[in-house]
Amino acid sequence: MTRLSAILLLTLLCAACAGLDSMRPVGGATPPGITMLYQQKPDVVYQAALIALPRVGLHVAEIDPAKRYILAERGINAMSNGENVGLYFTPYQGGTQVTVASRRKMSTNVTAKDFAMPVHLQLGSVLGGMSKQP
Repeated sequence: MTRLSAILLLTLLCAACAGLDSMRPVGGATPPGITMLYQQKPDVVYQAALIALPRVGLHVAEIDPAKRYILAERGINAMSNGENVGLYFTPYQGGTQVTVASRRKMSTNVTAKDFAMPVHLQLGSVLGGMSKQP
């Protein structure tokens, strides 16, 4: 009975987990997040994001240059059961608009970190300039 209870508990916990699927853009619509404008072209900002994400403790999980997004995640640690983060790039008036959406992997994870602003701050640091909100 103990083994069955453990399997049932594990199944319930996994069912509450959010995968990266929920972070992929659907029909051009991206999950809501914090949007900032950068003066650099999209390909430059895209490459800078690949440098910035590990610096804030995120692992790049999926890259899609054609659809202009990057998905990253942080696994389980002492303070959280993990987070999913999506970066979405849109050309905008000679620069790039970047939206960062941060979601906890489990709905019960009240200690999850919101990575939206840390990613934008690190991205601005890599690019060597401040960003601004649209």
